Amino acid sequence: MRVAIAVLCLMWLCSCESRRLGRCDVARIFKQEGLDGFEGFSLGNYVCTAYWESKFKTHKVRSADTGKDYGIFQINSFKWCEDGTPGGKNLCKMPCSDLLQDDLKASVKCAKLIVKTEGLKSWDTWDSYCKGRKMSRWVKGCEENC
Repeated sequence: MRVAIAVLCLMWLCSCESRRLGRCDVARIFKQEGLDGFEGFSLGNYVCTAYWESKFKTHKVRSADTGKDYGIFQINSFKWCEDGTPGGKNLCKMPCSDLLQDDLKASVKCAKLIVKTEGLKSWDTWDSYCKGRKMSRWVKGCEENC
């Protein structure tokens, strides 16, 4: 019995570690944070990119060639945020841990800087899975929530 309780507690802790937002939740937050039409890209472009980068997991961290990638947009620590990566530039002027917040404010703020300086082409996933495709499907059915 104690083993079963311990296993359940561990499962609960793991589920708290990585939160996955719903598509419409992401669309609503992105719209509130000013991404709809930002730099000429529709809201669907940002939702599509976030999906292919992280499957909408706000706490996702993965190793990259240089540094690590953080949060819903998988923003790299070598260039954009601070996590102690040697030679890191921290152009977004924030700790990488800020990119793991469920409110997505820091992620959107940093993504805006990336898009302003490099465009959405900075994300390979946008180029491979979103660019030139119908983006309305990423926000379909979310209108009443946005």
